[in-house]
Amino acid sequence: MLLRTDPFRELTSSVAFPGLLTRQSTMPIDIYRAEDAYLVQVDLPGVHQDSIEVFVQRNVLSISARLTRPDQGMMEVLVSERPKGLLSRRLSLGEEIDAEHIQADYIDGVLLIRLPIAEHAKPQRVQVGTHERISDSLNA
Repeated sequence: MLLRTDPFRELTSSVAFPGLLTRQSTMPIDIYRAEDAYLVQVDLPGVHQDSIEVFVQRNVLSISARLTRPDQGMMEVLVSERPKGLLSRRLSLGEEIDAEHIQADYIDGVLLIRLPIAEHAKPQRVQVGTHERISDSLNA
């Protein structure tokens, strides 16, 4: 039986204050599949690039970023809806990802991660021959 594999079968998320933020509002992501790679877009508006960390270990992609607020000094905070603190997200990757060639860029508040598909996981064309080897073995 053939099954389609999903390299992102377990999407998980955690936040410094899990009771205050929902999974959807912490670090929203979109995942797309191109011919030779998966593309992950992570919304991180207001995050400084130096606070973003991306790690891969044992087929788990870990993303973390620190959201800070400017020093308010003597100002009184009237409304505070924007999250702050450490945000993190973990994606369970399938065996088909080439972990040694993952790339990440941060552009306009969006972290872009390219997860290339390993050569062994790409579709391989099977040559159809005219020899009778298979039919001979069926008749034996």
